[in-house]
Amino acid sequence: MEFKSLNEQIRVWRPAGFAGLELRQGTSISQPYPKHWHDEVHFCLIQDGSGNLNYRGEKHWTPAGCLFIVHPGEVHSNQADEGGSCSYRNLYAEPELIRQAAAEITGHPGGLPFFSAAPIHDREVIALYLELHQSLEAENLKLEQDELFLGFLAKLIARHSESSWELREPGRDGEAVYRARDYLMDNFSRNISLDELAGIAGLSPFHLNRVFSREFGLPPHAFLTQVRVARAKSLLKQGASITETAIEVGFSDQSHFTRHFRRLVSVTPGHYLQSKNVQD
Repeated sequence: MEFKSLNEQIRVWRPAGFAGLELRQGTSISQPYPKHWHDEVHFCLIQDGSGNLNYRGEKHWTPAGCLFIVHPGEVHSNQADEGGSCSYRNLYAEPELIRQAAAEITGHPGGLPFFSAAPIHDREVIALYLELHQSLEAENLKLEQDELFLGFLAKLIARHSESSWELREPGRDGEAVYRARDYLMDNFSRNISLDELAGIAGLSPFHLNRVFSREFGLPPHAFLTQVRVARAKSLLKQGASITETAIEVGFSDQSHFTRHFRRLVSVTPGHYLQSKNVQD
């Protein structure tokens, strides 16, 4: 869905398969937002331009490259600098979704984590947020989106919540991660979620992601992509078309397939298909 006014543009979407999230991308927004509040936890990354956020009795400058967080029920207003405009990426998350993720990450069930810093200028946290937002926009693997969501929240909580928790180092959990690995290899064409994979392993999603990465050197979503590309190579050698292959191995469309195939094999599927003597 898009809303336009002169040069302004706002896109709104809800990622399929990720209940409790709404995303927005605003371009060249100059109209001020009057005092208002949200039911959700509101994350906003300013990508271009600058402005001000009035929040919890203080006025905060919000330059490009900063991330600010507004908690549910908090009245606030914001506007671009006079004569200017802002471009941003917003994420609205249901509080229960954040509570559950925070409890899993910290191992301490409780209320909603509170982030008092407004805005945040932590480059690593902001890079994780942007990667998450772009993945949710591109409709990437559910595994990837789940991993990015938990990874972003883990770093944000560890560095910027009022009650930060030190995460314990992941163990090996060998049998559990091998069950997860075998499940990915047997079900590579499906859009598996991290919750589903964690259920197979008997671990929490956050813990599984960490121990899987330690054991195999790749997070689950990257491992799954490797399996898909390996299977695709076999199908192309057997004479399958690129379209058939992309569907068979589980890619959402041919462009996704081509992008990942070229990244991992160094040539396009078309080039690989035309090769007479393919060497792995």
